[in-house]
Amino acid sequence: MRKERVMLCVFDIETIPSVSLCKEHFQLEENDALKICERSFEKQKEKSGSEFLPLYLHEIISIAAVIGDDYGKFIKVGNFGQKHENREDFASEKELLEDFFKYFNEKQPRLISFNGRGFDIPLLTLKALKYNLTLDAFYNQENKWENYRARYSEQFHLDLMDSLSHYGSVRGLNLNGVCSMTNIPGKFDVSGDLVHAIYYNPHLSQKEKKGVIDSYCQSDVLNTYWLFLKYEVLKGALNKEQYLGLLSDFLEKFPKEKSYSSVFINALEKEIREFA
Repeated sequence: MRKERVMLCVFDIETIPSVSLCKEHFQLEENDALKICERSFEKQKEKSGSEFLPLYLHEIISIAAVIGDDYGKFIKVGNFGQKHENREDFASEKELLEDFFKYFNEKQPRLISFNGRGFDIPLLTLKALKYNLTLDAFYNQENKWENYRARYSEQFHLDLMDSLSHYGSVRGLNLNGVCSMTNIPGKFDVSGDLVHAIYYNPHLSQKEKKGVIDSYCQSDVLNTYWLFLKYEVLKGALNKEQYLGLLSDFLEKFPKEKSYSSVFINALEKEIREFA
């Protein structure tokens, strides 16, 4: 078991169809990005019964994280790939990966995700191949049973979807549904299947697109962080007083100027009031 205490990284990625790869893969003649996306979804559904594209046809456009201390206390939420605080354009996919991998390799945090093993991590490692990037901390296996790739260990990577579904015994769980049931805000403005429509919308500026998508990605990791705290209560790792203390600290440090701020703040205040 991992003995030293390490910081938390609750992470999530947002992707869009890569129009160049989709056009080649599905042999499309369209040039409009949104039409290429829609035709790709149609072609994929005809082939597999689902519109969900193979991982290699995705392009990563946002990586967000909640960073917590070694006791799970909220420190901050933000996005990787920011050259400066008020960056208005999207970082390239390579820039995003380089920034996230640099943090990951140096800090080696405990990862928290929702379906990170089923989507985020496989895509991140595939993309690392494309750019010849190193993610050595992820592949370190000094301990055979306790490492980032050990599915049934929660010490290095806790995938809440994996754990709550009892490792695939239950199907159909999604973050929004679980959050709604547990009185966590969930998705309230944008959903993942709309990200490509925002990104390729010709009527929005880069600043507008980035603001919406990065904020959406942040809201997902905030939902996941709160769900993680509830999971710690479920396991007995947190008692009532500790949970309320972490929620109060979360509320105090919560960003006040974001599009999602009021929804989360109201929900946190209600949870603290009703659970106290």
